[in-house]
Amino acid sequence: MAETVQIKTSAQPNANTVPGVIPCLIGVALIFIGLLDFMLSWRAGNAVENFYMGLVMVGVIFFIVGTVRKRYGEPH
Repeated sequence: MAETVQIKTSAQPNANTVPGVIPCLIGVALIFIGLLDFMLSWRAGNAVENFYMGLVMVGVIFFIVGTVRKRYGEPH
């Protein structure tokens, strides 16, 4: 006899995720990349560009947004 298997699918694969985690991770990655580029450029004796500082600032903004969403957000 043939057995039938039902697979449950949902629009949200993990409904208990905490909002704000992904912006925090993106923010940390941008901060890390910006500071690393800043230090390597400084160590090499090149002029430090404003792009690196902008990258760090965008990372800080992402991190703050993610932290606020984690603190005041509710799981779906």
